[in-house]
Amino acid sequence: MRRWMAVVAVLAGLALAQVPVYPENTVGIGFGISRGIVLEGSATLPFSPLGIDTGLDAEVIVPTAFDGAEVWALFKANLLPALTLADLPFSVGVGLDASFNTLDSTFGSHLGPMATVEFPGGAISGYLGLGYKGGFNLAYGLGGRLYLDPVALEVAVSDRYPLKLSLLYLW
Repeated sequence: MRRWMAVVAVLAGLALAQVPVYPENTVGIGFGISRGIVLEGSATLPFSPLGIDTGLDAEVIVPTAFDGAEVWALFKANLLPALTLADLPFSVGVGLDASFNTLDSTFGSHLGPMATVEFPGGAISGYLGLGYKGGFNLAYGLGGRLYLDPVALEVAVSDRYPLKLSLLYLW
């Protein structure tokens, strides 16, 4: 029973991020429930140390009357890109994020594992990071993408918003 609980805990932890582990080039707009408009994008970085794919994801949450603007960036490295899980491609990596909120001038940074399971036409991704944001903090995200080339539809939850719906352009 303890082994099953450990497996479930690890899988649940790996299932908490919205951006895929693998780098891709995107630009898009979303709406975060209770947060407002979210401008987002990602890029494949031009360097790959030891053959590891790297990428950078960024979001800007446009301020509303009750909330300040928030800028968030995630540097990611795809450490294990070629795993399989139930005959589906599975990637595991590590992410380092940094965020700043203008309303309360808080800076945060987190480090943690990322995972992506791909299925035909889409992907489910997760991130869980431990770090600091006004004190010891846990960052998380879980998201699903449906790829309709050259666009993608994304639904995500994270520590920054309870629900986000996005339209992304991929190139």
